[in-house]
Amino acid sequence: MNIISNTGILSGIVAAHAWAARALAVDVLNDSAYVAFVATATNLGELLSSQPGDQAYGRQDRLVRALLRADTLAVHARLCTDARAHPRDAGLKHELVTALAHTQLLEHAARALLSAAQAIQPASSEGTSGAAAASGTGLPPESWITVSGVATTFAHALSCLVGTDLRTTALCPRPRERDASVEVSQNSRQLQLLEQLRPLLASRCVQLCTGWAGLCAAITVRQRAADDSAQQGLVPTASQLWHGLPSELIRPLQLPPQATVSSQDMVRTATLALPMVLQVTVSGPCDLAIAQPPVGYDRLPHRQPQPQRPSAGPSAAGSAAAEGPAAAPAPASYSAVNAYGLLKALWHCLACDRATYTCNLCAVATVMTRLLTELRPRQAAVLLPSWWQLLAQEPSMLIEGYGLAQDAGELLRLQLNAPPPVAWAVGVTDAASVAAASVDWPPEAAEVQDAEAATAAKAAASLARERDPSYSLRCALDAGLLSVMERCLRAPQAWRQSNSVSKLLYVVNCVLRYSGVWPAVLARGPVQQAVSLIATLGAAARLLQEKDTSLDVISRASQPGMQTTARCGAGGYLCAYLSAMLEQVVDVRALGEGAQQQQQREEQQAAAIDATATAAISTPLHLNSVLEQVVDSKDGSVEPSTCSIAWMAAAGGLPAAGSTAYRQQQLLTSFAVYQWLPMLAKATEDALWSSEAGAEGWLSQALLVGHLVMDVLWREERPPAEADEGAGSRNRRQDAAWWEGVTQTGQLAKSMHNIMDVLATDAVRPLLLEHCEQWQQAAVLDLLQSYWTRFAGAARVTIRAWAIRAAEQQHQRTDGKQQAGQAAEGGKGSSTSSLGDSTAQQRQAPPPELVLQCLTPLPMQQLAAVHGRQDMVDYLDAVAKGLRGEMMIECGSAGAGGSGMGVQGPASMEGGASHASATADRLRAKWVGAVRPRYPWLLSQGQAQAGLHDLMVAEAAAAAAATATGEPSVACGGGGSSGSSSRSSSGQGSSSDGPVFEHKLCYNPRCCSLDGPSALVAPRGGKTCVRCRAATYCCGACQLVDWRERHSGTCSGAAAAAAGSAGTAKAALKKA
Repeated sequence: MNIISNTGILSGIVAAHAWAARALAVDVLNDSAYVAFVATATNLGELLSSQPGDQAYGRQDRLVRALLRADTLAVHARLCTDARAHPRDAGLKHELVTALAHTQLLEHAARALLSAAQAIQPASSEGTSGAAAASGTGLPPESWITVSGVATTFAHALSCLVGTDLRTTALCPRPRERDASVEVSQNSRQLQLLEQLRPLLASRCVQLCTGWAGLCAAITVRQRAADDSAQQGLVPTASQLWHGLPSELIRPLQLPPQATVSSQDMVRTATLALPMVLQVTVSGPCDLAIAQPPVGYDRLPHRQPQPQRPSAGPSAAGSAAAEGPAAAPAPASYSAVNAYGLLKALWHCLACDRATYTCNLCAVATVMTRLLTELRPRQAAVLLPSWWQLLAQEPSMLIEGYGLAQDAGELLRLQLNAPPPVAWAVGVTDAASVAAASVDWPPEAAEVQDAEAATAAKAAASLARERDPSYSLRCALDAGLLSVMERCLRAPQAWRQSNSVSKLLYVVNCVLRYSGVWPAVLARGPVQQAVSLIATLGAAARLLQEKDTSLDVISRASQPGMQTTARCGAGGYLCAYLSAMLEQVVDVRALGEGAQQQQQREEQQAAAIDATATAAISTPLHLNSVLEQVVDSKDGSVEPSTCSIAWMAAAGGLPAAGSTAYRQQQLLTSFAVYQWLPMLAKATEDALWSSEAGAEGWLSQALLVGHLVMDVLWREERPPAEADEGAGSRNRRQDAAWWEGVTQTGQLAKSMHNIMDVLATDAVRPLLLEHCEQWQQAAVLDLLQSYWTRFAGAARVTIRAWAIRAAEQQHQRTDGKQQAGQAAEGGKGSSTSSLGDSTAQQRQAPPPELVLQCLTPLPMQQLAAVHGRQDMVDYLDAVAKGLRGEMMIECGSAGAGGSGMGVQGPASMEGGASHASATADRLRAKWVGAVRPRYPWLLSQGQAQAGLHDLMVAEAAAAAAATATGEPSVACGGGGSSGSSSRSSSGQGSSSDGPVFEHKLCYNPRCCSLDGPSALVAPRGGKTCVRCRAATYCCGACQLVDWRERHSGTCSGAAAAAAGSAGTAKAALKKA
């Protein structure tokens, strides 16, 4: 160590190592060069690996710089000694990259490694391996162990060069603004080094060697998971070459007998280097657009790498088919198409052991997604189905990180404009007519009007050419996207942990809500999968309602990478996302029904007694826009996020009226309303009562949920024959067998009372008069009118409660002043006594006289007067006057002395109260004839049960027929068939009324179980009531809970058994 510090001796060692390296590059079997190379590398490695306390530690930088500046292949020693140069010295890394570029070390090392691998004889040719080695034309099979180790080291060196300072998404030649914004401001030096490194990694041999090492590592995983025959599916044949690499080069890596690393580490290193190198170097020729792009989706200037020594000749893609097994490597690096195919093969193998290689799979998926958006449209259309099929194999990958969920949501909006299938043709025509007439749409927010008009024009032009922009969504549905989402969300433990529940919420937000495909999913997706997914989302909401999970931060789909402080628990956010998904269907359907609704409004204005009772026209997708505010990174300004209703319509969410898809969307939306509404109403109630009641998003959610609740409650008032109209002649009990469909009317009414109490009193001044738009104020008035019409005494209860709260506050202030005076006069003892008396008085109700004095008009009455709703003003005045008369009777004439009304006798007070009540009843009777359901398309539960039953039976029959004929079934066809018979088909039985859908939802209406892969209980699965044989539960826990709460009083078998026992007892008594 002392001698090596001499400059002359150091230069001699470096020169000797350089000579050995060059000699081995020419002839890998040169024994003298091998001995010299190993000896010099060992001595240099000992110095480089010395610790800070060693004597030679201070000489490391001098030695490393000498190696870097040597114009030889000696830089290999620097790379093979675990990269001891600390990143503290950015100039040292710059010298390293400069030396690598000057010496072309990576290119030569990769070529030497490939040549050594090709020289090794296959293990099967034992009879010829010895002769080949003796003649000098090849290496023995045992040398593959050494080559495996060197290949792993080479891959590790490439990963070290790229480093971990930059995010994977920022490494690509054309990163997006959101991916590189942080790096540009904080890691500018690393980006400069990456630009210098990019041409080195894009060289021909480096890419071929990296792909070869990755494939060898992948085949190693595949070999462990299956027998030797299973791996042949990945190994390319002689006619299917990987850029000129013969198929016999791709073999499983072998671990040296005395290795210090495990085989899993070898595979992990090699398979992680491949996507990283491809991410740095490969870029496609296009930039495919997506609908509704998030903030920062624009790309930065192009940074495509150009190798320093390009070779002439045909490209790899054009010459691969013509090359033979022994052909030389192709003269070009990987193209985007070939890189995608290479990563696809890598994914297939790593998925065999996903638990071990999760990080590698995430890296592979990230690069594959980027490459898809940079391919030519025809190439992307061919490769896109495989991406969704890979995701269907590993649905849990969606919650491993935030990136894959974001990528899935963006790929759903990828605009490829592929020809639509026959089953969607009718809906496409209708969507085109709506998009073309975009000027007649409801008004959009000012900040999205221009973008919305451009999107509508593009959608109209595309659909007019009989082309549909929803190709990616159809590929996803064919691959089983809905089943993937359900399996991902059915993780009960994940919903209980803060870290994992935030990822689940992000999946729902990105893939289902912000993607804008939910209306199209309900109209075009497989019915059984959609039903099961809706039920799973409802079970998750009930699970969080029982015990919510706290959140620290929440991620935004409209602004990827941005996290904000959570304002509520996970249950509140899930219910907000579900409400926004329902709003998408509501507003998209309103486009198709706009003309009919306008005509109905004109008729109501002509016939109704008060024209102000008509419904207010709301801004489309307002809840979706305000749910996630976009923050400008420059000035910190906040704006609503952009949600395109034109995209939702063009994606297939606006089918033609009367079509099968239109009916399917109506049935599934009604089913979702009945599944989700109790949790949405409770979450809205809690949000309005909390300190966050001032948030604009909660008011929009309250309006949507409130109108849905009122429509459901109004339908409960209809006669049974009218409610079930349209169910057909089928036995309703048979149709309802797959879903119990119990409407929790009591819970809905209770939540509605609390929501309306806040909107009518506490929320008026801070919310409506200051922060809300005119249409929101009008919508609140419409909702209150419908509520007071449905519940005759609700306004009276609200006014009385408002007066009692005001009286309590005044009573507490008065008592507080008295207690303060007593404490000042009586000292410490009297103070303690008065404090105890105060506690007792606070628990008592305020005196009726004080309540009567505090009886004032509701704050909502002021808002009604501003909007010219004189009928509501008169109604509230009449209710308040009647309530005042009743309270004066209760207090007696003496109790009203302070109010100046004590001169009136009991008879006059009773007459005034009766007159006021009659006036209120007369005004309310006018409302009954004027108020109409907000959503006329919402079906009753009986209609939804029967209609979905028929669709699922037809879907299962179509899947069975496709399986019998050997033809692939299509998942997206407006309810026509199922994506996969193994996932979507169901057992069918026969009865006098036709086939029956045998899968069932849990009979417990409060089921919150997320165990198992699906919410639908398979035939002969779950737990069945042994008494009635009509109730099937997902598990024994649900059966026990439902028996205690509900089923014990409704079970027909239990009633028959009780009746039989009673009859037996009577017969015994009579006989006796």
